[in-house]
Amino acid sequence: MNEYPLLLRATIRLAFLFLAIAALILTQQLLVPLFLSIMLAYLLFPYAEWLESHKVPRIITNLIVVIGFIAFIAGIIFAISTLSANFTEDLPEIKKQFEENLQAILGSISAFTGITSEGIDGFISDLGETGEYISQLFTATTNTLLSIGLLPVYTFLLLFYRDKFRDFISMLIVSDQEEVVQNIIDQASEVVPRYLKGLLIVCFILVGLNSFGFYLIGIEYALLFGIIAALFNLIPYLGTVLGYGVVLLFVLGTQSPSLAFAVIIQFVIVQFIENNILTPNITGSYVEINPLVIIFSLIAAGMVWGLPGMLIIIPYLGLFKIVCENVDSLKPIGFLLGTKGTERHSITIKSLQRRFGWLEEE
Repeated sequence: MNEYPLLLRATIRLAFLFLAIAALILTQQLLVPLFLSIMLAYLLFPYAEWLESHKVPRIITNLIVVIGFIAFIAGIIFAISTLSANFTEDLPEIKKQFEENLQAILGSISAFTGITSEGIDGFISDLGETGEYISQLFTATTNTLLSIGLLPVYTFLLLFYRDKFRDFISMLIVSDQEEVVQNIIDQASEVVPRYLKGLLIVCFILVGLNSFGFYLIGIEYALLFGIIAALFNLIPYLGTVLGYGVVLLFVLGTQSPSLAFAVIIQFVIVQFIENNILTPNITGSYVEINPLVIIFSLIAAGMVWGLPGMLIIIPYLGLFKIVCENVDSLKPIGFLLGTKGTERHSITIKSLQRRFGWLEEE
């Protein structure tokens, strides 16, 4: 292909990229459950392997881990539903208070900025139209979740046939590349489950941090909003912003601007802890993808597959990085995706220990 002009080569590659994106969008209903199931299978793989090492048959092992995970998710949903009961009962009063506070805030904005009430009403109307697009987004996500029943089935089968898939890959490659491919498979089976487990650990830690902080500053339904804000954190970097945005809107609408300011202060503190201490030391040590690539990928995945795309893009980036690091021609891409080269600027447990003289320089 090098004999063709550069412009023609670039045009063909760009056209191929757009075709690939169009194919991903058109096959969303088919591929999203499968890709989610692959990540779930990676997460459950260590537990399935442990049970099999104790002479438990594979079918029973898969049933145990899949049903156990379903029970775990059901428990979380039940807890949120229980905490939401009082919130739902108070919803009429919350709505009334929200409307009163909104009018007061709009009046203050009008008096401070000189913007007329008609201008503010037009802005609110534009927000309403934006709300329609947001509603369409959640409708599309709901349609995707209609196929959620396929996840346990796919996950069970992926775990059951994992040796077959490994053999299939071995049959496709030439013998001199078998060691490289085997190394990629081994790294993926170790790195991805640890990253996903670490992500859940960070989420549970944030439930405690968020809830305790909301309780201290006097927010109603502190535990409920602490859980909601932490669940948004399953979307790296952007998730904390989205979760605290929900809480901020609730506080502005139902309580006081001073509490909303306290929420912003807590957001800054939690964001710093999560981005610089929790994530680098719990999950970042596994995938090691730099934040610029993560944020760009999250936005791109959200444009293509919406919320499910944002949830699964980082583990797949980790898989792609593993491939790049093991293939000589792709190693520069692996270096670009990773965090190497900026270690001295990162805040980790080891860097803090060195700074305070608790750890000798290597």
